Amino acid sequence: MARKKHAIIDIDNTLWHFCDMLHEQLLRINPSFPPTDEWIDWDFWQHFCSESEFMNAIHHVHFNQDDEKHMPYPEAQYFLQTLRDEGFHITIASHRSEASRKPTERWLHRHGLPFHNLHLSFNKAVLFEENCCVVVDDAPMVLEKAKEKGLISAGLLFPWNRLYRENGFVLFDNLNDILRFVLGKYAEHA
Repeated sequence: MARKKHAIIDIDNTLWHFCDMLHEQLLRINPSFPPTDEWIDWDFWQHFCSESEFMNAIHHVHFNQDDEKHMPYPEAQYFLQTLRDEGFHITIASHRSEASRKPTERWLHRHGLPFHNLHLSFNKAVLFEENCCVVVDDAPMVLEKAKEKGLISAGLLFPWNRLYRENGFVLFDNLNDILRFVLGKYAEHA
């Protein structure tokens, strides 16, 4: 049985540049935090703050994202709308607490970012079922799990995922390149 056109799309560092806003918050905790181009691994923060301080900074950004300062990437709306027009069911999936659902929904709607479902949890892999065919995320661990399931897996290239780009998924400089890749790969397998 052929897979349905179900795409799982991340928010942070996929639909908008989350790391810059996070960096602003982290500098308030410790002015010595390195710039984002030096974040080459996932635990970069451990020498600069506690885990609870780091998580609080993330939550602060998520709960305060719904304003004009927190803009999506210029091509984010076109990316999602084209997937939707091509018949994909879009689930926006973010590593966020359920308590941030309302501000997240407001942000998505404010910026006209089309989607069918919003999944907030700390395990996106629960969505990689038989109806899923595409995963777009910046986290190497998420993309590796998607690739293991045989899903089309891609993300935006950042310092923290650069070393993983040979792990079976593809990383690009922008969402337009991801869109071309996804649509091309899907057409190959349809």
